[in-house]
Amino acid sequence: MKTIIAIVGVLMAAGAKAGFASEMEELRADWTGGKPAIAAPAPLPQPGPVTSRAIFGKDDRQELFSTPARWREIGRSIAGKVSADHITDHGAYWELHGEPLSTKECPGNRFADQVTVPNCTGFLVKPDLLVTAAHCVKSQDDCDSFSWVFEYALADAADKNYTKAAADRVYKCKKIVARNYQNFGDVDYAILQLDRPVAGRQPLKLALDAKVTPGIELINIGNSNGLPLKFKDSAKINKVRAGGQAFESDLDTFGGDSGSPVFDAGTGEVIGITSSANADHFHDGASNCRQLKVCNPGDNCYPAVSSGIWNLKNEPALAAN
Repeated sequence: MKTIIAIVGVLMAAGAKAGFASEMEELRADWTGGKPAIAAPAPLPQPGPVTSRAIFGKDDRQELFSTPARWREIGRSIAGKVSADHITDHGAYWELHGEPLSTKECPGNRFADQVTVPNCTGFLVKPDLLVTAAHCVKSQDDCDSFSWVFEYALADAADKNYTKAAADRVYKCKKIVARNYQNFGDVDYAILQLDRPVAGRQPLKLALDAKVTPGIELINIGNSNGLPLKFKDSAKINKVRAGGQAFESDLDTFGGDSGSPVFDAGTGEVIGITSSANADHFHDGASNCRQLKVCNPGDNCYPAVSSGIWNLKNEPALAAN
């Protein structure tokens, strides 16, 4: 009898372990774009928040070319982080390589045929300085292994060459000037020095003295899901977090938007850096693919969280921004 009880106990423990592994696999899929790992479950990346996002109500994402000139010009100063194995130097131009969104989401979703490449976003703050999220660049190895491609975006609805970038749009990270990650992303920024000054693109204006309050209307521009730049509006600050380091909103941001600038829609100044938010997808059993998660009023979804730009106020590199 004791032997039988022991065997049953072992089987129950194995079942519990398998269930935990399944849950870990599902969580890890949020970090890897929904591609299950083949190897045994490994610890989730630390530190860093879940970098996936969700749609709040209506999907507000727009192509950058369809926005007013003011925002198109601002978008020229926003860059995507691209790994070395996803970009090739052809001399006259660089070519970005990736998979269409349809390989990661249900094929009928918006932007399904567009090529996904960047896994984070950054923005120009000095001729040779870029700001992104700290969880996007954790070490000098990260700095060395990625390029930053400005204005990865469609020029118009018929653009078929958006994966080709002229040399003056592609930069390497020279070093990490400053990096700060606190309170699970409430403070989440890195300042990177590029390999050379960026010509023809204006540094964005930072509201380093901003005192934000609920109700401020927001705009975000970033490489959602690794897609060409997407513009999102129709959002506002819902809450300033305790301690005043970050704010919550209903921006439609996704994985790939991490590090992207969050603007005060009225002033056009950067007031936040995209840090974390709700999981952006779920597995749709009926169609056997990953579907967008939509957060409707009353769903009690985790909000989009932006690290306040004022957290950088005392960084010497940004003096007289």
